[in-house]
Amino acid sequence: MQIETIGKYQLHLVAHEVAGGQRWDPFITIMKFDDAKGDFRCVVEKRHAAKEAFDTYEKAIEAARLVGTMMIEKGEV
Repeated sequence: MQIETIGKYQLHLVAHEVAGGQRWDPFITIMKFDDAKGDFRCVVEKRHAAKEAFDTYEKAIEAARLVGTMMIEKGEV
C-alpha cells in the first residue's frame, strides 16, 4: 500500500494479488481533510480502479494513482 497526498486529499493505493496467478488488482481509497474536525474522512472507500488486473504490482498501483488523481481533478470526490 502507498499513501500519497494531493492538496487536502490522501490517496490510499492498494493492489491485491489475484488468486491463481501473478496478476494484481488495483483499488483506491480517498480521504479528504476536514478542517472543522481537524482529521481526514473517507470520501471513496476501496473502489476498484480498473476492469482488468495488471502483470505487476507497480502497474496496478500506477493505475490506482491515475484514477484517484483524475477523480480529484474532475471534482468527483
